Formats: sequence, structure tokens, C-alpha cells
Amino acid sequence: MIKIPRVVPWTSLEEFQQVHQWLYAESPNQREIGVKRVKAWSSRGKVPHAVVSTAAFVEVSLRDEFSYGNISNHELRLLYSMVFIRFVNGMVDPFQQGTFALSISSIAVKLNMPLWFVEMRHAGTHEHLPSLQILRNGCKQALQWLNESYWSTQKPLPSAQVNKIRSLILQYKELRKEDINGNNNRDSSRKIIGKIMELVSEEYISESIIPILLEPGLLVPMAKKKRALAQDLSLLPESKKIWDVMLQTFDKEWHTFGNELILKILEILNKDDVSIKSDMNNQEVQSTHTSSSYLITLSAWVKHILYIYYNGKSFTNLDVNNILEFCLRKPSTNTQLILQTMMECDEELKTSVSPFVNYINKKLHSEDIIHNIDEIPKITDDDMNVEINKLKYELDKINKLIKEEVSVVSENNRVSSSNEDSAWKMYDYNEWKPCALGCLPNGQVPCLDLPLELDGPSTVIKSST
Repeated sequence: MIKIPRVVPWTSLEEFQQVHQWLYAESPNQREIGVKRVKAWSSRGKVPHAVVSTAAFVEVSLRDEFSYGNISNHELRLLYSMVFIRFVNGMVDPFQQGTFALSISSIAVKLNMPLWFVEMRHAGTHEHLPSLQILRNGCKQALQWLNESYWSTQKPLPSAQVNKIRSLILQYKELRKEDINGNNNRDSSRKIIGKIMELVSEEYISESIIPILLEPGLLVPMAKKKRALAQDLSLLPESKKIWDVMLQTFDKEWHTFGNELILKILEILNKDDVSIKSDMNNQEVQSTHTSSSYLITLSAWVKHILYIYYNGKSFTNLDVNNILEFCLRKPSTNTQLILQTMMECDEELKTSVSPFVNYINKKLHSEDIIHNIDEIPKITDDDMNVEINKLKYELDKINKLIKEEVSVVSENNRVSSSNEDSAWKMYDYNEWKPCALGCLPNGQVPCLDLPLELDGPSTVIKSST
């Protein structure tokens, strides 16, 4: 199944990693900033339970560290116990999907969670509250477990590892070329595939292997004459012989590989506005990743993978319904070619989708329709003079409005310049450009951080100097 893009409350991976550093920092002030940032995330949308639990453990430990008698030991035990109860419950609840409830201990074993976390949760819920010392130690170990089991796994692949994967894929390509030319390198090329699969787990294929495969020179050859043609979207036999073994092996190893690969290709095709059909006879390069021949070859790979799927040879986990939905929701010249391929392979689909495809064809190519010259209405000189007079009248109205607007803007600028203390400033009329809602005029997402003194009372008590 093609993954739907996941909406997260952090604006970038860098912000996510920064909060991780804050929550696990030695400085209590930085840890407090991390807790407050997680609370800000919670106001924006859904936050992963592991992140919420980390912030909760850090917050209660700060409360413990800087309470200075303002809170009793019993209150602290209640706070720690509640955090543990919510932490364990939130971790195991997603696995309670069956008709009969599973034991929390059995789910904890699957999660590699220490069983005594479950025991502390049970004691805090049904028995006497654990001692404060046990709860403090449990908090430290829970933070360590969360760091190892969640935060560390979210880090992107190191660039050195990505470069090694790219190097192995290039080696595989050269060995397969030699194999096609008569040298028996099949075992060597399969060993390289095995090395690549050892380096990458399934959750990283969309950010490592797939972007590398889509670089010019791999699935899409550098030489234009070796790329696919728009007329029939047919790949050269050499390209299929080189890459079919690797692609099908990856799909058997990682069930989401085929869907992830096609999704990424569709995103590239949909993102670029270059019309393939308009460049059928002139496939000049606009840029490496946006030339029409590059996009045509990507479309040809989707067609090839779909043919393999419909023939039942490989890519058996392909979710054609999601591919179909993507193409129908985002019609373009490129996705239109994918729809035609699916209709060629599936007669039942062709019957149900044909009206939509016909509508898309008309919409995309309406500007190319040439009407018969006899159907064009005749225009007399009198009609032309009337039309010219109307246009002159409209032009005079527009010029008058422009002068009035310029006058108003000039007046506002004079008022604005005379009031330098005002927080509101009039943007320069000639430099103003429209921008997306929520962005600054330069297209950047603004930093909405509040000063710490306005962001709620501090848990950390600053030492007097």
C-alpha cells in the first residue's frame, strides 16, 4: 500500500533532532526548553507517544530536582506513577487489536520493554505506590529505553552509508553490463544485492535506495539515445536486463519497495509541469531531473513494473488502487500515460475508468484543438470599432484606478514614515509579492517561538549569583 504522507508538528528534521538534544541535555534549562517545545507540538497536532512520554519523564524529573520542599514526597510519587502508567499504556494499547485482550507483559516482551516497567505500572494502578527511589531510577531507565528504542532509530542514515550504497549499486550496474555481454558475473552481482540489503532496513528504503536509483545514470541512463520514447514508453532491453533482477529481489525482501518506488516516481512526474507529449519530437534537456526524456523514462519504468505485476511474475504486493487514485486525483500528461497502461492491462478497469480518462484527455489537450476555420464567426469593421472603443474605455478606467491606488499607497507611506514607533509597517508597493498563507514574504515559515518569560512559569529555579 502506498504510504500517505504523514503530517508532523515539527517543521523540519533539524527541529526534531534539536528537541531530542534538548530533552537529553545536561543543562536543566535546555531540558525545560525541550519540554515546552513538545507542549507546543501538542497544540499543533498529534505527537508520537514516545515523544510525549519522554517530555513527561523529563518534566517530572525537573519538578523533583527543583521542588525544594514545595512539593511532598507523596505528591512526587503520584506524579512519577502517573507518568509510568500513561507511558506503558500508550506503548501497549496499539497492539490490542484482536477480539481478546493480550496480556501487557506479552506485548512488552515484543517491544523489548523491561518487564519491571509493567510491574511499576501495575503497582501504581492497583497496589501501594513504589518508593521514590525506585521511581527515580525507573524514570532514568525509561528515558534511556526511549532514547535507544525511539529517538536513535529516527536519525537519518549517515552520508557515508548512503555513499556506500550508491557505490555498491554502481558496481552492480557494471557487473550486469558485463554479464549481458557474455561474462558470467551473476553470482557477484547477487552478492552485491545481498550487501545492500544488509546495509538498509525497510524503513529507510524511501530515503536511501530509491532516491539513488532515480538519479540520472541508473534507472534512467545518462545517454539520451538509451532512454525511453514517448510514443510507446518502451524501455531498451538492456535496461530491463540490468535492473530487473535487483528491483524484483528488493521487492521480495521489502514488501513496500514496489509501492514506494512507484510513489516516488509519480511524485516526480506530478511535480514537474513539463509536457511530455509536447516534447515528443524535441527532447531537449531543461535540467538533469526535469528533462522530458528523464520523465518519459520514469513513466516507462512504471509501465514496465505494472506489466510485471499484471503478469503475476513479481511485485505482487503492488497496490494498484492507490496508484489509480493518485493518477485520477492529480491528472497530468504524465499520469495520463500511466492510466492508459493500466487500462491496457485490465479490461474491467478500462470499462469503469474510461469516462474519467476521456475527460482528463479533453481537459489536458483542449488548448491543442484546432477548430475549423469556417466555424469562426465573421467580424465586420463596425464590430471591430465597437470592440476597440470598449477596450479604450476599460483601459481608461484601469489607469484611473491605478492612479488612485498609487496615491493612497503614497499617503500611507507618508503616514507610516512619520510614525516610526508603530509596530505595523507598510510594505513597499513595488516590492510586495503574494506568498502562501502562514509564510513571510520571502517564502520562509516564520519562527513562532515565544520568549521563555512569556512561555509559562519556569520549573527550573535559577541559582542566585
